Amino acid sequence: MKKLITSKYGMMTVLICLSFCHTKIFAQEEEKAQSIVRLQYHNDNNTLQYWLLESQLKKNKVFSPQKNKKYQIYLDSASDQTKIGDVVTNDEGKAKAILPPSLKSLWESSDQHTFIVKEGEEELISDLVINKGRIVMDTVNEEGVRSIKVSVSKLVNKAWAPAADIELKVGIRRMGGLLNAGEEETYTTDSSGTVTVEFKRDSLPGDQKGNIMLMARVDESDILGYLSIEKSVPWGKISNPPTDFFEQRTLWSTRLHTPYWLLFMAYSIVIAVWGTLIYLIAQLLKIKKLGAG
Repeated sequence: MKKLITSKYGMMTVLICLSFCHTKIFAQEEEKAQSIVRLQYHNDNNTLQYWLLESQLKKNKVFSPQKNKKYQIYLDSASDQTKIGDVVTNDEGKAKAILPPSLKSLWESSDQHTFIVKEGEEELISDLVINKGRIVMDTVNEEGVRSIKVSVSKLVNKAWAPAADIELKVGIRRMGGLLNAGEEETYTTDSSGTVTVEFKRDSLPGDQKGNIMLMARVDESDILGYLSIEKSVPWGKISNPPTDFFEQRTLWSTRLHTPYWLLFMAYSIVIAVWGTLIYLIAQLLKIKKLGAG
């Protein structure tokens, strides 16, 4: 009897566990897709300002871009008079908007602004507040040691004030991204809003004049958004000008620059063919002459 009761309890435990597992699996399979919209404020070289919107769909922990989605971006309040623009996402789920001239006076009237994103009548973002900021880059050469000095400021009461504790990257712009100029990957501004980075890339190749492009970048600051600045300096190695391949004797060059080995082969074949034909004709003439005699 005791074994029977134990067996019943064991079966009940197994059934409960199976039921729980089935419920959990079913819940995972039926997880609803979640739409995620992000808005970024960018300021490049203190002149070009734009907003980058990114729309993604999250389902079962997988993110995929939402293309051809329509959104409206507003400045400070959601009205036709404060609309930055209507945007449509591309294949990567991204869309770009630039401040229209009609909102210039509103933009200049305050040190900070709130950005709003709507999809139709639904408000998706309403609390993105960004303070106006700027970034300045200068170079220093003391006793043969070259350094990069970057200052970050924010607008307070319509006056520029140092922006402390702002994390940024300082490096050289390359095709693959941003190459660190110093030993650290990121730097943080001090109380004066400044960082100084010793340049450690002395052997880096530049263009034909030895110029390289320095870059300082603030990524995703809660206060200032995205800031970046570039400066060209002659700190690289001079690169030899690229050789014009069409002026060389290569297979892809013009007829006047055919490789010598190819000319030799071609003329050898022509001479061999014509020599054979002339020899055969000469032999035929001899046979004809002998036959006539």
